[in-house]
Amino acid sequence: MTDNSFSDRRQTRAFAAYYGLWVGMFWAASFLLTVYSISHPGAGGLGLLIGLGSLPLAVWLLRGFRQSVAPLPLRRAWYMAWMMFIGAALLCTAAQYVYFAYFDGGQLVRAYSDIMQQPEMHDMVQQMMPGQDVDAVMNEALTAFSTTPPSQLALQFMFWNVLIATFFAFPTALFSFTRPKGD
Repeated sequence: MTDNSFSDRRQTRAFAAYYGLWVGMFWAASFLLTVYSISHPGAGGLGLLIGLGSLPLAVWLLRGFRQSVAPLPLRRAWYMAWMMFIGAALLCTAAQYVYFAYFDGGQLVRAYSDIMQQPEMHDMVQQMMPGQDVDAVMNEALTAFSTTPPSQLALQFMFWNVLIATFFAFPTALFSFTRPKGD
């Protein structure tokens, strides 16, 4: 099987899309548990574990492809990992949009506002921004966040999701590619 044939590229994209669905579900669950953890702190740890668990899942999926479908040279492994993570980023962004458009209703802004009312948090932010009016800065930030439409929030999250996808693709490929004989 050559790496440049049309059927190989189609096959790689098809499997990457399928694997991206699974990794994206992990990312979306991680996001939703992280948001839920604002009112239920125990869920935050679970959200973090699920988010970090997407990386070994991605490696496992690519190794399964390598072992059962086709050899996976480094370039093809990187391409497949990148496509998989881009698919995951798009799915996670869709979940974030749905959350902010239909379920949040300002809950996240209220939670952050409540957190910023705590004296220890206020003092910590004051130490990070000496000489500035912390209350004014936080009110401005919360107002900007609350007035941003869900579509714009989703685009901002998509930027970060794609950046994370690009960052994780190469290490995932390094753990998944077919090593040349003799190494």
